[in-house]
Amino acid sequence: MGWEIRLTDLERGGQTARSFAHNSVRIGRQPDNELVLKHNQISRVHLTLSKEGERFFAEDSSRNGSFLKQGEQWTRLEGKTELSLPATIRLADWSARIEYQAEEEWDKSVIMPAGHLVKRTEAILVFDLCESSRIANENDHMAYHLKQRLMQICDPVLADTGMRFLKGTGDGFLATFPSSGKAVTAALEIEKRVQQRNSRTANEEIHYRIAVHCGETWGISTGGQDIHGNDVNITFRIEGVQREAIPDAAVDFPRMDRLMCSKVLLDEVARQDALPAGVEPIEIGSAALKGIQDPVTIFWLKTG
Repeated sequence: MGWEIRLTDLERGGQTARSFAHNSVRIGRQPDNELVLKHNQISRVHLTLSKEGERFFAEDSSRNGSFLKQGEQWTRLEGKTELSLPATIRLADWSARIEYQAEEEWDKSVIMPAGHLVKRTEAILVFDLCESSRIANENDHMAYHLKQRLMQICDPVLADTGMRFLKGTGDGFLATFPSSGKAVTAALEIEKRVQQRNSRTANEEIHYRIAVHCGETWGISTGGQDIHGNDVNITFRIEGVQREAIPDAAVDFPRMDRLMCSKVLLDEVARQDALPAGVEPIEIGSAALKGIQDPVTIFWLKTG
């Protein structure tokens, strides 16, 4: 698999993900670098990432510097520095979240599609921006602003909680995490920051639905990274679930502005750690989800 670098444009809010199979990746302004960044504060060869055995390094050769995030502090890299991955490095107007994915064993009885297929057990988070079609119909500029603002809110949370994979879905995103606890932490923090933003702005509010679940995912690279699997589908169905899918719902629950999860995920969090203070898991009931064979028990993670 190799290096995985997710760039966030801190000035304009854009985001891109790149993968490199090389042991060494050069980042800079010159066109022969593996990752080219055009900016007057980026040097011709600004930063080099390297893998030596099982150790990872970043070597800065720039004039304006590269800065490694350590906790809440940014430290300027001096020469060659060993990295503990995942790591976040700032270069000019970009924040780069850096990981390295080793080749993983796969079941040779499975027919491999084109590209590289990897099976994982991980936590899955789906975020949906509600009413986006109505907003776009009324004001295209506002719809674009809300999507940009949403990712500006979410990006630092996802990076700080150890997000493993991120994919935009048009009106939201899909992300995965190495543990259910990290996924819940990210979901709760995103919900809090969106609510804070809504309380402080005169613009259109960001209405949302968030779902978290855990299970098996299949990663595939066929010119671009993606994940698939029944548990991914379940997470999307939980995100969009409404009362009609749960005829015997124990309680009423909001159609939007909510954080839902599966019992599977909640049980996994309980094994790892307790839910944060102030979070009340309310059992909704067993839902018959479209395209999913077995019913799924769903909880509403209520805060405030």
